Parts: sequence; C-alpha cells; structure tokens
Amino acid sequence: MYRVFALCLLLTACQNYDVTLNDRQVYGPARLFTDFEVADEALQRCIEQRIADENISTALELKTLNCSNAGIASLGGLGQFAGLTQLKFSDNRIRNLVELGQLSSIESLWLDNNDVVDPVPLAQLRKLYQLDLTNNPKLQCPNSGLLDFIANLTLPDHCQTAAETSDD
Repeated sequence: MYRVFALCLLLTACQNYDVTLNDRQVYGPARLFTDFEVADEALQRCIEQRIADENISTALELKTLNCSNAGIASLGGLGQFAGLTQLKFSDNRIRNLVELGQLSSIESLWLDNNDVVDPVPLAQLRKLYQLDLTNNPKLQCPNSGLLDFIANLTLPDHCQTAAETSDD
C-alpha cells in the first residue's frame, strides 16, 4: 500500500519527466503538438511559439493566436486548427481568406492592415462577432447582408463611403 502511495507521489512530483520502472515507461508528460505544417514560414513560427508557450499537445487545444506584424502572406494549412476562436493577424500581407472559412469556431478576427481583397469566405463563420478589416485598400466591399450577422464589424473607409453613397 505504501509503495503505491509513494509511486503516486513520485508521479505527481515528476509531471514533466518520463518515469520508468524496470525499463518500462509508466508515465510520460503530454508532448507538444508538432505534427502540423502550414504553407507560410512566418505563420509556422508563430504557431510553434504559441504551442510552446501554452504547452499545447493537440491541434484542438490551440484557441487563440496572435500573429500580428509577423510578415505572414498565406494562411494555407491553418484549417487544421479547428478549435481556434480568436485570431489576430494585424499588420501582415494576407490576401486570401479561403482557409479561414474552415474555422467555424472563430469569434474574433483582426485582419487590419493587410492585403485582403475578397471577404466572402468570412460569411461562413457564423460565430464571428468581432471583425476588423480596416486598412485593406483593395478590399471588395461586401454586399449588403453578407456580413450583417457580425455585431462588431469594422470596414475600410472606402467601404463606409460606398455604403453611405448607396443609401442616398
């Protein structure tokens, strides 16, 4: 009985170490999630850093990601992180948002100061309540109704001017 108790104490005290008994591993801590690849090196580095900071061991555990000012041009491969709820990609070079359409759990998304052209893939994100698309000069302004479900929507100045003109 005391041996079992001592073993349990040992296991909790050594939560970051492999514990072996007679050359057999009896305990090993959760390993960081490394079985992923995304198209953009800067995005890869940002995700790897977040995984290390948060001790993330599965793709679904990654909930938030702040990759502002990282030099990211492509979001290819991000769709494998289906648990993401908050994404901050301010001040990058992102143009294509197709990959984001796969991330149905996103609630908050910052894409200000990028090269976004087509916001249509965001219409699939029905949980999205905060979206910032300011300073995307080539953005094709969304048709009325496309993103109306988003409670806190911020569009570039040229879209706000176009909306005011069409109201007249």
